[in-house]
Amino acid sequence: MNNEQKTKQNSREKLIIAMADLLLEKGLANTSPKDILKRSGVGQGSLYHHFNGKEDLALYAITYNVEQLISINASVLNTNTNAYNKLSNLLLKPRNIQRGCLVGQMARDRSIMTNPHLAAEVTRGFLTMKQTLENLIRMGISDGSISNILAPLEAVTLIISTLQGAYISAKGLQDDSYFHLTINSLLKIFTPKS
Repeated sequence: MNNEQKTKQNSREKLIIAMADLLLEKGLANTSPKDILKRSGVGQGSLYHHFNGKEDLALYAITYNVEQLISINASVLNTNTNAYNKLSNLLLKPRNIQRGCLVGQMARDRSIMTNPHLAAEVTRGFLTMKQTLENLIRMGISDGSISNILAPLEAVTLIISTLQGAYISAKGLQDDSYFHLTINSLLKIFTPKS
């Protein structure tokens, strides 16, 4: 790859990452091309050279956020410990609570969810999260490290709903400790009885 190709690729990546952040901070409707260019630090012609407008860039940015979530979760889950510890580590991993969930924040964006192409990518993120958690719960019930009080699908629905709600509660109460309190309370449900 020559220098010109590297610069073009670098500009494209900067635009995607800038848009990915802006979607979480401002939402699709409130993000202007000027915001994207300012955040990315690339020239004005780059946006329309690489993408067919804001919605096209948004699709790449949503995919970027979904892939970030999948990658972060995989690094937490690919450890040599039992399923309960993996679940605990996954739910208590360091995160930007005020920004919100990489996928959940976008699911609350009406401009994203009313666009079938953009919504499909957000749904892919949730389905991947659902499948990962369901496999983890099944493994934990099987090895005895996770309580079988709930069926795997019930457990996953509770986990995802509680996790998303914990972000909102912490933001609304302006105190991140409520996020951790909620998640620690949730984990008690999955602790097997001695």
